[in-house]
Amino acid sequence: MKEIKPPNKKLETLPRSKEIYNALLASSWDATLGMNREGSIVFWNKGAEQIFGYSTDEILGQPVTKLMPEKHKEGHTKVLNAFLSGNYGAAGTIEFEALRKDGSTFPVELSLSIWQQNGKFVGLAIGRDIAERKQMEQALRESAERYCNLFANSLEAIFSADIEDDVLAGNEALEKLCGYCLEGLTEMKPTNILPPESREYISKQVEKILSADEPISSIVHEIFSKDGKRILIEQYLNFIKRKGTIAGFQESYRDIAERNKTAEQLKSSLINLTKIVSRVIEFCDPYTAGHQQRVAELARLVGDNMGLADHIVERLYFNGLLHDIGKISIPTSILTKPGELAEEEWALIRAHTKQGYNILKDANLPWPVADAALQHHERLDGSGYPDGITGDKLSLEVSILALCDVVEAMSSHRPYRPARTTRDILKELKDGRGTKYNVSVVDVMLPMIESGEFKSVWNRRNSRSTATEGLYT
Repeated sequence: MKEIKPPNKKLETLPRSKEIYNALLASSWDATLGMNREGSIVFWNKGAEQIFGYSTDEILGQPVTKLMPEKHKEGHTKVLNAFLSGNYGAAGTIEFEALRKDGSTFPVELSLSIWQQNGKFVGLAIGRDIAERKQMEQALRESAERYCNLFANSLEAIFSADIEDDVLAGNEALEKLCGYCLEGLTEMKPTNILPPESREYISKQVEKILSADEPISSIVHEIFSKDGKRILIEQYLNFIKRKGTIAGFQESYRDIAERNKTAEQLKSSLINLTKIVSRVIEFCDPYTAGHQQRVAELARLVGDNMGLADHIVERLYFNGLLHDIGKISIPTSILTKPGELAEEEWALIRAHTKQGYNILKDANLPWPVADAALQHHERLDGSGYPDGITGDKLSLEVSILALCDVVEAMSSHRPYRPARTTRDILKELKDGRGTKYNVSVVDVMLPMIESGEFKSVWNRRNSRSTATEGLYT
C-alpha cells in the first residue's frame, strides 16, 4: 500500500517582531508618539494625527511642549523631564490637559515607557482622549451627590445596608423617628424595637416579599421609639440583588399615625354627609323614614357575622345608606299613597333603582355605590328588577344588601300594607333560599331574625352611644 504524504505547502515567511510592532504602533487608534531625551518628537502615528490635529510632517522634530497648554506648560514639563530622566522608573501612567492644533484643550491619559536599545534612548508615549470618560465620571459624581443629598435631607426615615461591603447608612429623619442614633440602631437587636406581637407578622411579610420577588413592598406595623412609645409606621422594603443573590437592602419608614387620623376624620365626615343625604330622601317618604339607616346597620351586622373583612363591612354600611337615593325622583303622592298601587305607579317605584344609579354613577367615591343602588332589587333566579340579573352575576355584597332590604321592608309598616310578622319573614327567607336569595346570606340571617338580634340593632340606634354611631360617625 502506497504511503499517503501530506501535501507540500510552502511556508510563508512571517515578518520580524520589530516590523509587527512598528505596524501596530502606526495603525493604532490611540495617539502614539516617540521622544528623545531632549523632549523632541521623533515618532508620530495616525492616531496622534487624529487626536492632536498635526500631521507627521508638521510635528516631527518639534518639542513635546507644543502639545501643552500655556497655563499648564511649566507643571507638565517638570513631570515629563522627571520621567525622561528616569526618576519615575521605566514605565508609568499620567493624566494631564493637552493642546490640539486648533487651540482646544482636552484631558488625555498617557502611558509612558522608556526604551534603550544599542545605547539609543526613546521615550514612548501612548495617549488616549479621555474627555468622554471624564464627563461620565463627573456625571456619576454629581448623581452620587444628588443621591446623598436626597438621602440625607429626605423627610422620610431611610436605612440602607450593603451586606457584601458591610456598609450601613441612615439619615437624620430615621434618628428623629425612633430616637436612636445610627450606631445604636445597627448594634440593636430587632426584638428591641419591634413589639412582640409584630415580629412574626413582619417575618412572614418579608418572606412573602422575597418569594414574590417584588421590587418594593410596604408593611404597616408598629415600632418602639427610644422612649418606649409605640409608633405606627409604613415600611417600604427593597432588596438589592447582585448576580441573583441578595447583597443588601434599603428601607424607608413613614409615621402614618397622623395620616390615619386624618383619613378617619375624612371618612367620618363622608359618612355624616351621606347620612344627611339619606335623611333628605326620607323626608319625601315619612313612612319609610329611617329605612336606609336600618338597612345599612343590618348589612353591617350581617357582614360582621359572616366574618367579612373590615373594609367590606364598611362598604356594606355605606351602600345601605344610599341604596334608595333614586326614590327622590318618585312623586310623594305615590310614596305615601294608602292602599294598593296601580301597575303604572309600581313602574315608577321600580324605576328608582336606575334613577339611583344615574345619580351616583359619576360620584368619585371609594365604594361602588352606583351598582348597589342599581341591583339591590335583583334576585338569583332573575325575578328581580331592573335587569333580571341571575346567579353569580350578583356579587355577595349586593346579595347581602338585597336581603337586608327585604327583611327591613317586611318588618316595617307601609301605607299600602301593615308590617309583616316574624313568621312571615322567616318563611320568605326559607322559601327563597337558593332560588331568590343567596344561601350563605340566608343562613346567617335566619338565626339573627329568630333571636331578635336584627331588631336589637335598630333599637340601639336611638341611643347616641350605640356601637354603630361610634364606629361610623
